[in-house]
Amino acid sequence: MEKIVKLQLALFFQNNVSRPDTLMNSINSAMGNLFDAMPHILPIPPEAPAEIPRVQMRSECNKYNCNIACSRIDFILNGDFRDEVNWPELTRDFLAKVKVFVESIFGQTNIIRFGLIGNFFMPDKSASVSMTKKYLKVDLNSAEEINLRFNKKTSSHGLQLNNITSINTAIAAFNGVPEAGIFIELDINNTPTEEPIKKEIFLQLIDKQMPSFSPDKVKGLVK
Repeated sequence: MEKIVKLQLALFFQNNVSRPDTLMNSINSAMGNLFDAMPHILPIPPEAPAEIPRVQMRSECNKYNCNIACSRIDFILNGDFRDEVNWPELTRDFLAKVKVFVESIFGQTNIIRFGLIGNFFMPDKSASVSMTKKYLKVDLNSAEEINLRFNKKTSSHGLQLNNITSINTAIAAFNGVPEAGIFIELDINNTPTEEPIKKEIFLQLIDKQMPSFSPDKVKGLVK
């Protein structure tokens, strides 16, 4: 049975924000103090890469995270390896939080690129065999590690999209017990636009793309 690791939305600013910490309070207020744990503001020098988070917020229950860098902001819902039967509940929760998150961010700065990311784990004692049968014609059944990555380009709502799939054999620990399996990352992102993305179009796009992360779609990549 598929395990849900996390869902993530990344938004990339049109112009770098010199003080990411100034966004922190308004975002948390808009989201009803969702990030109720003590935030971390990291003393990173201005010359450091813009994609390094300067602010890290999280909920006390560790289910929700928000990282703010000079060039991007990320909202993360941790699935904590919950079974796929929880997918409908997690999806509703994620989309509800994302809509408020997007309303807040788009009201403060322009966005030219996004990334919608899902991480999943499929327990499989014969992970190498499963991946070889699905994708490869060479005999790699005894391989200890196999990594695959491919990108299918599409377009939607006036945006050029990358649909990146990464699949690799992996070991995950459940209650301290390691379990072999297959780690899958799905990353839908767009080629940066010259004009800011419109909020209404973006929310429609997210709703349209979420079914691509469903358990049936994910399992179909390795079975």
